[in-house]
Amino acid sequence: MPMRIKTIVIDDDTYDLNKIQNMLNKISSETVYQFTVSLYSDPDSIPVYSADWYIVDIDLNGRSGFDLANVIKENDPSAKIIFCTNHDDLVYQSFETDVFYFIRKDKLYDDLMNCIKKYIRISAVNYAFRKNGEVKYLSWDHIIRFEISKNDLFIYTKDSEELSERKTLKQLLQEIPEHSFLQPSSHDLVNCSYVQSVRNDAVILKNGTVIPVVRDRSKEVKKAYLQYLTWR
Repeated sequence: MPMRIKTIVIDDDTYDLNKIQNMLNKISSETVYQFTVSLYSDPDSIPVYSADWYIVDIDLNGRSGFDLANVIKENDPSAKIIFCTNHDDLVYQSFETDVFYFIRKDKLYDDLMNCIKKYIRISAVNYAFRKNGEVKYLSWDHIIRFEISKNDLFIYTKDSEELSERKTLKQLLQEIPEHSFLQPSSHDLVNCSYVQSVRNDAVILKNGTVIPVVRDRSKEVKKAYLQYLTWR
């Protein structure tokens, strides 16, 4: 089954409500992360506080989004509060609230995709991929590397499996855990935990596989591997 994210959106502007819903629907059509969305212009009309995500307009008409976030957390302690606004300056006030993420209404797609990435990293340890029309799950720890050829993605695992699906590099980059993979070229992504060493011209894996590093990515690969060593 696809990974479903139950989402409640609270905004006093009907246009913005529909805009957010349309963007979530777009993301659902492009990925295996499927949003079930409920829209509310009036927080008092929410029958039950029960969702994975709460996308809350900070500047609600006559009511503070910060105060509403506290009410949500009281009723649903595991809730992920995601503030949404046109006013970037309000983000600093959100630091005093148990906020999961902050999205800008004029940057909806990019910010929502980054929010999903954080949610995946914190909430899940599996990579979701399609096989024979079904969604399967594979632990990130079992994946040695990805190889991309146009829209074909090949997955190499520590169990010597070779899996494949239709996916672009851009889509994959939006899903991988932060600081966990190196990108030696536009065709390869390598799991840092399987790296033996990094040279100027190649990434050497613990199984002896040599992955060439293109010249213009050499510094970036070394920097990313250093971030991994620091982050872990």
